[in-house]
Amino acid sequence: MKAIINTKLVMLDGIIWDGAMTYENGRIVDAGWAKDVNIPEGTECIDAGGLYTAPGLIDVHIHGGGDYLFAENPQYCSDYFIKHGETTVLPTLYHNLTFTDMIEGAARIREASKTGTGKIMNGLYMEGPYMSLSGSFQSGIKWKNVIDKSEYEALVDQLGDQVRVWAIDPARENIDAFMAYAKEKHPDVIFAYGHSRASAQECRRVHKYGVKVRTHLGDGGKAKGFAQGTIGAGCDEYTLYDPDLYAEIICDQNGVHLDPDMVKMIVRTKGVERTILITDSMFARENYTNNEAEGIAYGPDLNYDDVGHLAGSRMTLENAVRNLMTHTGYGLCHAIRFATANPAKMLGLEHEIGTLESGMKANFILIDDMVHVNKVFLEGDLAVENGEVVL
Repeated sequence: MKAIINTKLVMLDGIIWDGAMTYENGRIVDAGWAKDVNIPEGTECIDAGGLYTAPGLIDVHIHGGGDYLFAENPQYCSDYFIKHGETTVLPTLYHNLTFTDMIEGAARIREASKTGTGKIMNGLYMEGPYMSLSGSFQSGIKWKNVIDKSEYEALVDQLGDQVRVWAIDPARENIDAFMAYAKEKHPDVIFAYGHSRASAQECRRVHKYGVKVRTHLGDGGKAKGFAQGTIGAGCDEYTLYDPDLYAEIICDQNGVHLDPDMVKMIVRTKGVERTILITDSMFARENYTNNEAEGIAYGPDLNYDDVGHLAGSRMTLENAVRNLMTHTGYGLCHAIRFATANPAKMLGLEHEIGTLESGMKANFILIDDMVHVNKVFLEGDLAVENGEVVL
């Protein structure tokens, strides 16, 4: 058995200021006030030096980072993101990949997820292929044809149960048939309202297939108004008023993806239980230009496509947590929850990851009050120390 002592524990609904946590065999044994946690004689104690112990961060929407996409080099990406406290990620495949690219990329991810830091990869988030034709990298979108049965059946069959989330456009013709087939083959799969200009009525029509989340709310397309000057109700609005739907948010340093007042409104509307922080992180190989003349603001942690339009971010999730605290005034406990317990529950993994409860996987991080990561533990093993992978 091992123990973390001299620490402040970030729990689901509060902070234990004088805490301790024990763990063995990759699972948390106990976590609570130091005076109440039994630490048997001979236990190896790790002195946190007063740092916070928090659950490992969970990023459900993340394409890649640094020099690569997950689909290209999953091991590089796993090493990159675990350094930033991310112990569970859903590598995200975008609809600018061909059918073959998706299958081959998924196979690379599956193989790399079996060992080492690759174990942070826990399924796929498919941002497409059946979304609207809006979004970044317009010239590269490969799925502009009518949704074809033979094509989507082959895609679902070959990706198997690796996919946890399919992002879709409710307004696409034949989308119901695709969703029904994917659900029939894998009943636990989740759908997300992706890039779409669908109406709330169209969202409501497909909700029965198991839609649980809105892909980066506020930055995925707006419904058309019914007349000049009116604002339509679309995927964003439907998500905001449906109490069961989760809202992904990209919270960047300058408030470009979402204005800070929008972030406050989303959290106020969805509550602390249904808000999920994501990075939507991309590779950063190019010297992207910026189109300020078109009203596209610059951000040092943002990403831009080949024509200078906003295309995800270059963030890591601990920075998103810090940004949310900066923009909204929410404290560390709630900000951490948006990147741990909430995504875990959305995925149906709340009994395995996302909190520091007894029996959970020992995926946790040591951080300071500005969410700078000192150490990362993956299933009880020290994985990162002082910014270096040691697993």
